[in-house]
Amino acid sequence: MSTPKISVIVNFYNGEKYLDKCLNSIINQNYRNIEIILWDNCSDDNSYKKIRNYTDDRIKYIFNKKKVPLYKARNDALLSSKGQLIAFLDCDDWWDENYLSSRKEFFYDKELDFFYSNANFFYQNVKKSKIYKKYQLPQGYIFDYLSKDYFLIISGIIFRKNIFTKYGLFNENYNIIGDYDYLLKISKFCKAHSINEPLLNYRVHEKNFSKLNSEMFFIEYKDWFDHNLHKDKDFLRNIKYFEKKLSYLEISHLLLNDKKNFNLIKKILKYKSIIGKIKFIILFLTPKKFFKYLKK
Repeated sequence: MSTPKISVIVNFYNGEKYLDKCLNSIINQNYRNIEIILWDNCSDDNSYKKIRNYTDDRIKYIFNKKKVPLYKARNDALLSSKGQLIAFLDCDDWWDENYLSSRKEFFYDKELDFFYSNANFFYQNVKKSKIYKKYQLPQGYIFDYLSKDYFLIISGIIFRKNIFTKYGLFNENYNIIGDYDYLLKISKFCKAHSINEPLLNYRVHEKNFSKLNSEMFFIEYKDWFDHNLHKDKDFLRNIKYFEKKLSYLEISHLLLNDKKNFNLIKKILKYKSIIGKIKFIILFLTPKKFFKYLKK
């Protein structure tokens, strides 16, 4: 039985710093039937010079002459793909060599629609790593799981391409939460298979959690929340979890825009019962200066 082709899509803008590690991790995969789509979103650094050094004929380089929003770039790259399966890998992340081959037996199960794995988080500034989830990752229809604990990393997911034909593409109005929006949409109808082994290496650095990204996340999430509030029965069933996330984001937004509030959050951290409630802020939304403040 022939193996299905996987289209690996790397969307990037000015990715010269990380491209080599990312691209080498794709080329060195044990699973060989792939095409590698490098979608350059109008970079003005030396990204192309790095790519020219690679002679692998599976590489398809596309230069977009005008910079477009991230999910427009994802959709355009996806539409140019030839594979039956789609995998995205952001250029600052990388895979273990058996990332693709570890799911091979499940590719033939037509009842499974997308596949995701655990991840190692690599903290660039402190040079340490941690496994993202230490418990058994859920399988099947995972909408409720995503409602409560939403963070699936798109670099760790493989989709059947027909999902995008049936349920549409990413919402191009978003710049940050397009993955989240799409996964919630399909997870009500599409079955997932999970691998607990951390086969994705996710790099945590300043650009991930900049003040600009944090504020944009808040704005987009609030817009997403308001849009779904009266339109989706599954959303309403889990509304308390979405409201909780929105509250975290509102607190974070307040902190980011008023330095005086750092004193308040320092006091809050003294109470163990509160720490869990602001974990989301600390792990995913807090800017570099807040981490420095907590170390004082």
